[in-house]
Amino acid sequence: MSEQLSLQRLLWLLRSDALHSYRSWLVTSGTVALIVALVSLLGAWDRDVGPGFYDRVFIGTLFAWGTIATSQAFVDLHRRGSNMTFLLLPASALEKTVARLLLHTVGMFVYLLLLTTVLSFALEGINAVLFGVRREFFTPLDRTAWWILPHYLAVQGLFFVGAAWFRKAHFVKTVGAVLAICFGLSFVAATIAWLLGPGGDLFEGRSPGPEFFGALEWVGNTATIAYYFVLPVFCWFVAWLRVTETQVSHGI
Repeated sequence: MSEQLSLQRLLWLLRSDALHSYRSWLVTSGTVALIVALVSLLGAWDRDVGPGFYDRVFIGTLFAWGTIATSQAFVDLHRRGSNMTFLLLPASALEKTVARLLLHTVGMFVYLLLLTTVLSFALEGINAVLFGVRREFFTPLDRTAWWILPHYLAVQGLFFVGAAWFRKAHFVKTVGAVLAICFGLSFVAATIAWLLGPGGDLFEGRSPGPEFFGALEWVGNTATIAYYFVLPVFCWFVAWLRVTETQVSHGI
């Protein structure tokens, strides 16, 4: 049994976090169900039963609810009344971080797969009885749901590190930080494009040849790897460092 990572301690932390969060998850689930039911019934009444309705429900709920919930993952770490309780838990910083990460990645994804599936069967059964029409059912094996998972992990990682890093207004500050970084990178990219373009000085007014653009293919490949793999792992790592730093600063 490792001092930093114990499966038994991790499972106890997951159980504790799940019990602490289940009320808010139920309330949010009820709100989502009412909104989806209203839209579904109005669409069926208007004979608008095109494909992809529950795919859009799943994706929208995953990114909206998932990012908001993730931004609150470490709220008890920053509150004066609860931070000592969190820090004094008999578990390592790694276990505390992994437990919150699993809850808001695997837990959220699987839970919304099941919720969307149940909603689709229940609501389309009602639509078939009341209006004689129904949409396609949603299933946990839906290809769209699994295709969107890597994108969710990348975005979720940003809000996870924001939850650990910022003390207040986690969601808003994370969005602001991401936008600032994107604007900065866009400015750098625009500057490079201007220098390399026909009006830039690097090619003395000439357009770069096909060999130049062919050599830049590695940029796209590198960006893809960074987006799908490096970005989420880096964000999770920084969040763990932040939790570790907080425990050390409190002498724990």
